[in-house]
Amino acid sequence: MTKIEVVEYTDPWCSWAWGTEPKLRRLRWRYGDRLDWRTVVGDLVADRALARPDFDATLAAPKTASYWQKVHEHTGMPWPEHLERAPQLSAIADRAVKAAERQGIPAAATLLRAIRESCFVHCAPADSLPRVVALAATLDGVDERQLAADFDRDDVIAAFNADREETRRPNDYALHLQETHEGKGNAKPDGDGWRYAFPTILFRGTGGDRTVPGWQPWDAYVDAMEAAEPGSAADPRPDPTLEEALATWPTLTEFELEFLSGSVRATP
Repeated sequence: MTKIEVVEYTDPWCSWAWGTEPKLRRLRWRYGDRLDWRTVVGDLVADRALARPDFDATLAAPKTASYWQKVHEHTGMPWPEHLERAPQLSAIADRAVKAAERQGIPAAATLLRAIRESCFVHCAPADSLPRVVALAATLDGVDERQLAADFDRDDVIAAFNADREETRRPNDYALHLQETHEGKGNAKPDGDGWRYAFPTILFRGTGGDRTVPGWQPWDAYVDAMEAAEPGSAADPRPDPTLEEALATWPTLTEFELEFLSGSVRATP
């Protein structure tokens, strides 16, 4: 079967992207052998201290957590009730993911997931290089010393900048979309231009491109994949057993475990 190109536009501090993790994990589990997946980190949070020199991440935490609680009510994924501080910026975490890609795609995926969890599970976002490196030291498959050494490489900086720029070239579908539900996938204003909503997933195959932007039901991903590559959704791998899930993913939220096993259905 022809491989389907999948492009994921995301950011570690996006609560809707965090809420979509169960769906993307199921997609990879059921159809992973058919997918050629690329993750693009989009630099969601500009450095707040540059815009506001008096920015206090601790004082900003309650308001940020309150918004994330509202997102949690839609997604079912954990929200940081006792958030220590609001993330100051995305660029460091995003660049670290690009640096981790030099150790392989699995290393980058492991780090990105852990950075998400630092915020939405552990309430202490890894939004500085020392915090990211300390987090990486706890992860299997990620070399924190290499990560720190690679962070300032020219090619890593170029990869981060390329991801940021690609995110700010949304396709016509996203630009003209007019959804109204919470987590809508309409392209977002960004400076003088626009960017993809997070998360946005593109499927590319012999049937053309299909876009699944923002918070969408599970069936939207399967339908888009099938439209991009007819026949690709046939005969999916059965949902994982408890033992298979725990062996595949080092960390799982309770909601993820229920969703991946097929006992709950996530919808907008």
